[in-house]
Order: sequence, then structure tokens, then C-alpha cells
Amino acid sequence: MIDLHTHTTFSDGSLTPTELIQLAKKTGLKAVAITDHDSIDGLMEAQAEADKLDVNFIKGIEFSVENNNFRLFHILGLGLDINNKDFLEIYNNYRETRAKKINYVFAELNKLGVKITQSEVEPFITGGLIDRQAIAKTIISKGLASDMKMAWNLYLDKIPYLKGELITQNDAFNAIHSAGGKAFMAHFHINIGLGGYSDDESRNILKKLKELGLDGLEYYYPSFTIEDSERCEKYIREFGFLKSGGSDFHGANRPHIKLGIGEGSFKVPNTILEWIL
Repeated sequence: MIDLHTHTTFSDGSLTPTELIQLAKKTGLKAVAITDHDSIDGLMEAQAEADKLDVNFIKGIEFSVENNNFRLFHILGLGLDINNKDFLEIYNNYRETRAKKINYVFAELNKLGVKITQSEVEPFITGGLIDRQAIAKTIISKGLASDMKMAWNLYLDKIPYLKGELITQNDAFNAIHSAGGKAFMAHFHINIGLGGYSDDESRNILKKLKELGLDGLEYYYPSFTIEDSERCEKYIREFGFLKSGGSDFHGANRPHIKLGIGEGSFKVPNTILEWIL
């Protein structure tokens, strides 16, 4: 049993990287990946603990990638060499560009009746650069939301992304491949994916993304229906994609999802890691 989609306190999870690796060991996972949103800042901490506990740790990221229709995709990068020069150039430029847009987010929140200053956000910044995740945590600290999901649903999801706040498709795939990783579309069945698109529209999107560098789809996901799995399998066969899978674990921020097992019956087979790596 493995889990290739998890989050820590460096994005919107509740466990530190060290704590997540410790839980992976306790759970008996054969391998675990940390895929924080748009951040690699917790990966070295996780690697140190994984080395100590002899846990097979896969370095990853979940990029928020721009789409042409005012939507976005979540693209998982798995098996990354985060010291690769080309990867770091793209990644750092993206993070810095996005941080420069943050005053717009503050202004839009103010229109929604949420007054937050940058100094209030600073204690929640990880990796040295301010982002929407830090703002979501500030919203919770002010009692305006009970958890990360609520903070996003009530406020941040209502604020459209400016150009530069999301990484481009080309940059996302180039960054992942430069780092020796594989790129997968996460949870294809929801709006941060192909949710709402027709079958023909989905095929056209996947054809384009494969040409740009998409390696596969997240085939194992806790909330998939039988129909979702069948549709995903169909696209994987048609485009020759690899399969990935993970629980999308967020700790206490999604308490119904357990590491490695989702809501209890979910399981990602060990064999897919061999295909990916």
C-alpha cells in the first residue's frame, strides 16, 4: 500500500512533514509522497525523517496550472530532483511572480468584508513568500472560517486568479520533467480537473496536455465513483497514460480521509510506483 498524494502544513494540511512521515511509518505504507500545493519547502524536512525511519519517500508537488477558461488544473509532479537548476529557476520565478500579486487578493478580500493586513499573515508564511494558503490560515485564525476548506469556499475561491498567479502549462510540465519527475492530472473528475466538460471536450484537453507533457492521470482517488474510474481507465488506455493514486490526505483538515486508506476501503497498489519511477 502506498500514498502518492498528501499535504502538510507547508500548504493546507495539518501535520508537519516530520509528523506525516512518522504516520506513514506507523501506517505501514511502502511509500509516501508529499505533494504540497505549489511548494517544495517541506520536502527536505520530510526526507530527513524518512531517512531516519527507513520510509520510501517520493518528493512531489501539486501545481495549480492555468487553464484558458478561467479555470485551473491541479498537476502532480512525482519523483522530483528538487535541486535541479532548471526546475528551481521555473519554480522560484513562479513563486516570486505570484507573491507580487498578493495586494490584489487583499483588496478583493476587503470588498468581501474581510480586512487582513500583510503583518497578520506573516506568521503563517512558509518558504519565505506570501501566498493564498497563508491568507487562508490567517482567515481561520481570525475566526472567519473553521478550516481551510471553509476559508477557500467562503472567500478565496471567489477571487479570480490574476495572470502570473498560476503557473503556465508549459512551465509546469517543463519544471517537472527537468527535475526527472512525471506529471499527472489530479482528481480529473472535479472542477479543478475535467469536471463539467463533455467527453469530447475532455479528450481534446487531454490530447493537448499530453502533447505538452502530461504523463498520466490520478486513477486511484477516494471519492471516485465506479463511473469515474471507468472513464479514467478509458482515457488512460486511449492516450497511453500512466496511473497514479493517492488519498489527498490533509490530516485534521479533512478528518474523514485517512493516510493510505481514504475513508477505509481505498487502496493504491505498490506496483504503480514501479511504473512511475
